[in-house]
Amino acid sequence: MRIRTKLLCFLLAVVIIPLCALGLYSWSRTSELGRELARGAARALESNAAGELVQTAEMFGEHCADTLDLLETSLSLTADAAVRLLEVQPPQAANGLMPLASDFDDGAVTDAPLTPIPGSDVTASYDHVSFHLAPGLSRQAALPDMRALSGLLPFYRTLFARHKDLMQFGYVGLATGLHCAYPGHGGYPPDYDPRRRPWYLDAAAKDGITWTIMTDAVTRQVMATMALALRSPSGKVLGVAGLDVPMGRLFLDSDLSRAFDGRLRSMVVTLSDKTLSGKPELVVVAGRDYAQKSRDWAAPVELERVESPDAAVLDDIAATLAAGKSGVRRLSYRGEDTLLAFAPVTKKRLAVVLAAPREMVVSEARLAEAKVIRATSGLAGQIGLFLAGAVALVALLAVAASKTVTRPVRELAEAARKLASGDFSARVTPYGRDELAEMAASFNDMAPQLVERMKLKNDMALAMEVQQHLLPGRPPAMEGMDIAALSLYCDETGGDYFDFLEFAQDDASHADIVIGDVTGHGVSAALFMATGRALLRGRAVGQPGPGALLTEVNDLLCQDTHLTGRFITLFFLRLDRGAKEMVWCRAGHDPGMLYDPASDAFDLMQGSGIPLGAVPDWSYEEMRRPWLVPGQVLVLFTDGIHEARNPTDSMYGKERMEAVIRREAAGPASAIVNALVADLKEFKAGLPLEDDVTLVVIKATDEGKAG
Repeated sequence: MRIRTKLLCFLLAVVIIPLCALGLYSWSRTSELGRELARGAARALESNAAGELVQTAEMFGEHCADTLDLLETSLSLTADAAVRLLEVQPPQAANGLMPLASDFDDGAVTDAPLTPIPGSDVTASYDHVSFHLAPGLSRQAALPDMRALSGLLPFYRTLFARHKDLMQFGYVGLATGLHCAYPGHGGYPPDYDPRRRPWYLDAAAKDGITWTIMTDAVTRQVMATMALALRSPSGKVLGVAGLDVPMGRLFLDSDLSRAFDGRLRSMVVTLSDKTLSGKPELVVVAGRDYAQKSRDWAAPVELERVESPDAAVLDDIAATLAAGKSGVRRLSYRGEDTLLAFAPVTKKRLAVVLAAPREMVVSEARLAEAKVIRATSGLAGQIGLFLAGAVALVALLAVAASKTVTRPVRELAEAARKLASGDFSARVTPYGRDELAEMAASFNDMAPQLVERMKLKNDMALAMEVQQHLLPGRPPAMEGMDIAALSLYCDETGGDYFDFLEFAQDDASHADIVIGDVTGHGVSAALFMATGRALLRGRAVGQPGPGALLTEVNDLLCQDTHLTGRFITLFFLRLDRGAKEMVWCRAGHDPGMLYDPASDAFDLMQGSGIPLGAVPDWSYEEMRRPWLVPGQVLVLFTDGIHEARNPTDSMYGKERMEAVIRREAAGPASAIVNALVADLKEFKAGLPLEDDVTLVVIKATDEGKAG
């Protein structure tokens, strides 16, 4: 039986018979069905609104995480630049101008336009840094540090040109009382001393970046201030670098927030467990309404808590956020029935919280409920009239519809057979504007896309083959050393890299081993990796020291990558058999992990240095240590292995790496590599890699027994 006949019988049997039965039943049930349908529509609309709130919170969380990472990186670079300038102490100012804040107050700075700072009556110059002297500090005593910090002007100009929408002021306060700020401005209180401000005190007393909510002394606006101590090589605090972030700039403006007409409250909160009850609570660390809380610059800003009489719901929210999950809960907040959506900020002990009054969320649902009830009430009176005519009409239309439906289906089936046989020119003619016509149009669009995907797949396979050929085919043959290496990519191509430069040097007493990690992965990371590899190999001729080689390669990379966000972390190791020592440089990469079976102890091959391509004119420092003792194992790796996560979102970690190395240390280098990879796969439990993984294992053997 042909499909047309089957469709006709199906339409007659399935449509006409149930239609007759349904018509009789609907007389008594239409009104009740309408009410149930309306309630279901209301619940669905409320559920959709709650889902949109969660999606918006997650979007805000991702934006907040990206913004905080960018700000922390900017602050770290500022602190590094300030420490270098203070160590050099140039004899004259880098830009020739060192205006004091009082010069701006007196109108003495006239060589550049002054720009109003939003929300205040302060004007500032983006062409100058300004200096403020704390009480008791003379200009003559501060002059050497003023000359040094004036060198921050080019850095600040570049930073604010790209990210002025995120930051209001950047500044450095020194332990001497000197305060350098950008953009240059006046307006400081007479007794202003940076050393007495909370941002300075917190950062000087702690390691790493600190955050403080406080009132700006100049603009009287409440800011989120991030700070980082400037430390000398001996650990002495030279001062503190800071960035002021206006509260509102941590938040995006979304379609949902505009739809709530300002009644959607956006907050960034942190989980605080320093409470009398011992239960964690949500403390608001950023919110647009903080700007109206204080005008006294010396008074601390009182942080708000998210409070509700529904304590159990708040506890549930805190527990869910502590587990790294997002969600939405209904509770009473600020006296209103509220939907509270929340989402954690990635890799931060922070979360984004959106508070939306439920009345606004369900208003559309209530309108829909009333509309559905009115429509179903009218339908009950009309259904009797339509029933008799519908039975006859369906029978007539079924005959014509079966032919209309089956003809496009037959043509589509024939074209599909041609396409399956390899004829990518197969096409069908769309009829009408219904779903079958859309299916025909989709089919016609599918063939060119299949051709493109096949071409893309071939191109990716070629790119993977080219990149695999860039990796060395075998480890260097050095007496007394057993070396093995492996790279695993999470895509067809990746940004991890290892190399053995001894082939280019033709020197059996030396071997240069390189391992690197390019930001990101995929084709773009692979291309950037190839560029770095070419520069390293091209500059390695003549066997320059690792420090000089990386310094030169960094300068060349910065010419193409400055301010693009692309960089390479690298660990460069030279095995000098003649001198019986190892020389290495770290360019922002994880330190090497050295295991000594005799003492059952691990040691890290540390060293200072920033990633290649991040900052020009950086000099890389070489580190040295004696030749490995037989049995010792050195493992170089990229962060793709120890930052890998399993289905429970646990991190693989360096401790697990150490356990595998300790267990396999008696075997050859290749066995250690294979054991680490096998243990990583077992840990991942079938999940794909999130990042590329590269391992280089070097094991010292008895002389004459190199692997």
